Amino acid sequence: MSLTDILNEAVDRVKGARLAGVIGSDGLGVEMVLADGLPHDREEAEIELAGLAATASMTASRLGAGQVRDIIIEADDLTYLASMITPGYFAVIGISSNGNLGRARFAVRQMVSRLQTEL
Repeated sequence: MSLTDILNEAVDRVKGARLAGVIGSDGLGVEMVLADGLPHDREEAEIELAGLAATASMTASRLGAGQVRDIIIEADDLTYLASMITPGYFAVIGISSNGNLGRARFAVRQMVSRLQTEL
């Protein structure tokens, strides 16, 4: 199964999912799938979320906290959940405020497992 198929499945299966992707802590996006109606484009989402992963990783390193395993950012309209696939790469899902957070957490774990096999 392709990377894009795995990401599309995650968006389709989680109520309120607006995006799913793979981002690098080097600040670069790898792949991103957006649900219809999201106000920004795929490239913008990849760059911004990869930037967050890079900042979190650098901050943890500078503070001597070790590797970042999970990132959760809760904003007014979307909550972003990211979990490490391999050092330097994260699976991320973004869900709307009325989405199912528990299901999103489960979906991210499933994505990580499947992506570890693919990558």
